[in-house]
Amino acid sequence: MKNIPHQFSNLDKFYRALICVKELIEEEIPLRDENLGERLIRKGVIEPRNKDISIDDYLAQQDQLTASNRSYYTAARETRRFFELLGFLTVAADKSAYLSRSAIQILSIDSPEIRNVIWREAILNMTVEGTDGELSHPYRILLKLLQDNPGLETRKLMLALEAENDSGEEYQRIVELAELDFDTILTEIDVTETKAKNAIKILPAIAEQLGDLVKNGNNSFPNAQISITEDDISTDILPDQTNSDGIPYSQYRSVTTQTIATDPIFNSITTATFDLGESIRKRQVRLAQHQDIVRILAAFCDANGYDLYEGKFDCLATKDDTALLFEVKTILESVSDQEKQSIKGVGQLKYYKFSIVKRQMGYEEVIQYLVFSQKPEESLVEFCNEEDIIVLWLDGTTFKMNYTDDNFEL
Repeated sequence: MKNIPHQFSNLDKFYRALICVKELIEEEIPLRDENLGERLIRKGVIEPRNKDISIDDYLAQQDQLTASNRSYYTAARETRRFFELLGFLTVAADKSAYLSRSAIQILSIDSPEIRNVIWREAILNMTVEGTDGELSHPYRILLKLLQDNPGLETRKLMLALEAENDSGEEYQRIVELAELDFDTILTEIDVTETKAKNAIKILPAIAEQLGDLVKNGNNSFPNAQISITEDDISTDILPDQTNSDGIPYSQYRSVTTQTIATDPIFNSITTATFDLGESIRKRQVRLAQHQDIVRILAAFCDANGYDLYEGKFDCLATKDDTALLFEVKTILESVSDQEKQSIKGVGQLKYYKFSIVKRQMGYEEVIQYLVFSQKPEESLVEFCNEEDIIVLWLDGTTFKMNYTDDNFEL
């Protein structure tokens, strides 16, 4: 059975732990066990078992133990590894480190609801390697198990970490194991009850916090379908590439109507995996639609005399001292999909406006637009307007504004 860190499973604790990591990086303090562990305990992310002693006394007691037996060392090591598995953190051999874009985005957002969208995406994409080197996506497997077996005993969700890979054959083996009683499962996969308990500590708890799982007694039920969006596919750009101004290429780059939103080249997806193949196909369709909308938008801005940029954001149009920042979202008819896309889009616009358009590019007047592939729910338009974001939606080849039939004009 594969292993993932199980020091704690509360997303608020992970968020506060990520703040600790960020602080140490900014202070240029290596993320060694002793440094991160002490920061975690002084910030209250972890606590001494004996709450009657001071933190200094606790650390002094711990220092009498060998390094491998210091509990706050273990907490630091597991926290660091979990963030690495999520793709939030890259740590060098000397324990210097840097945070990913997603981690920085989480730390820049006050809303727990918006942060949860990023948590979910990272956990869905988390891969875990087994002793044989094969990779699997345990959170995807857990959700698949719930969807196919509503009411499954919660402790049997440990089987999400038993899968060697994402193949259909392996998933079928997991489903057949889930049909056995719990003690027989432990015998079949040759794990101890302690290891089994550790295997179910984190993922089901996170799924419950994200709203993907509902518990009823000792059983679990699926609470939502994970919708597939174009945001799960991004263009890989080497971290050391810069534009002519010395700015990292992934931040922003000048483009034309011919070079913006180029279509990616999709490799053929086999049906060998039970979950990923169809999901990727759905993302490809939505991404193609997304790119079409960006190109229509860019042509419209270009025709009105604006210069064009793309980067982490979808499109930026500038003229004189004014910048128009656009984020494009394809949406389905379902309200849940529209809500998810709206929440993500609002967070992206606010972050890109601050970190790139204002701080790096120097624009003070930035107008934000969230652009949908179809007319969204009126309540979501009101939400965006409340956040000083103008909503556009595509009607044929024309953009409508907010919840009216008025054409968007520049």
